[in-house]
Amino acid sequence: MTSSKQVSIADIMSRNIVTLRLEQTLHDGNELMREHRIRHLPVLDEQGHLVGLLDQKVVLKEALRIADNFGSRRLSHHLGQISLNDVISREVLTLSIDTPLVEAGQKFLAHRQGALPVLDAEGRLVGILSSVDFVRLAVALLDTSSG
Repeated sequence: MTSSKQVSIADIMSRNIVTLRLEQTLHDGNELMREHRIRHLPVLDEQGHLVGLLDQKVVLKEALRIADNFGSRRLSHHLGQISLNDVISREVLTLSIDTPLVEAGQKFLAHRQGALPVLDAEGRLVGILSSVDFVRLAVALLDTSSG
C-alpha cells in the first residue's frame, strides 16, 4: 500500500466470505466460526441474497441460555435445534464497494459494529469488512511511515 494510491474498501476487505444459509442452525454457525476463526457470518436466502448477519455475541448468548436451562453436556445438540431464522440480526448495515474508507470507519464507530457486509452495485455480497481489516491497514500505514 503506497501513499500515492488511495486505499479503498476493495483493497482491505475479505473476499473469501464464509456464509450461512437461512435454513441452517446455530450449531452450523458456531462450527464455521470456530473452524475459520471468525466472529461474523453473513446469512443468505435461497437466492443468495443477504438476509442477515450472525455474530459471535448471539452464539454466546444462546449458548449461555441453553447451559443455564439444560446444562452444557449437550450444548451442540441444543444449538442444532435453533434455526438461524430465529436469532440472526436482520437489520444489517452494509457498505457498497465504492464507499470511501473514512465513511466506512465512521459507520463502524457510530454503530459499534465488528463487521459490515460489502455489496456490489447489484446488491450482491462481494466481501466483508471487519474492524480487524482496519487494524491491519493502520499497522501497515504506521509501519511504512516509520521506515
